[in-house]
Amino acid sequence: MKQLARGAVLLVAVLLAACGPSRQDTLREWMEEQRKASIPTVKKIPAPQPFKHLSYEQGDRKDPFTKQYFVALANAAAEKENPDLSLSQKSRARQPLESIPLESMNFVGMLEKQGRSVGLVRANGIVHQVVPGQYIGKNFGKVLRVDESGIQLREIAQDAGGKWLERDTYLRIQGSNK
Repeated sequence: MKQLARGAVLLVAVLLAACGPSRQDTLREWMEEQRKASIPTVKKIPAPQPFKHLSYEQGDRKDPFTKQYFVALANAAAEKENPDLSLSQKSRARQPLESIPLESMNFVGMLEKQGRSVGLVRANGIVHQVVPGQYIGKNFGKVLRVDESGIQLREIAQDAGGKWLERDTYLRIQGSNK
């Protein structure tokens, strides 16, 4: 009998628990309360400022958009960085092959044109003609001589101490060990 009474009490407790609110109902009620309590705030974007046109009046000042202005500016910067570099190197116009490192150029041959030796140099997949007196490479490399085995250059390069030194370089024909 005692077991029957215990079973009846347990059955009544389970039935009463099933009649109460479930955990999901409680969670839904709490979520609804939180949604109502939190109101999002959005900051207003300020209105755009009206455009004010400022005119440029040159007057007696130099035009900052000319090539001469940029060359003078570059020379002034080079003078501060490299005071020992000769003025003739700084003031002359750069030639197209001076923007390409000498290490990425290949001497591929020589020909004679109007009695002058002309070297053929491949750089960036294009074959260029090089004559004595022309500059190639990033270290102010001046072509001194062109012959069948290569091109002799005199470069001006900076050492570790910042001094400018002249050095002779030879761009040899591909496959030559001379």
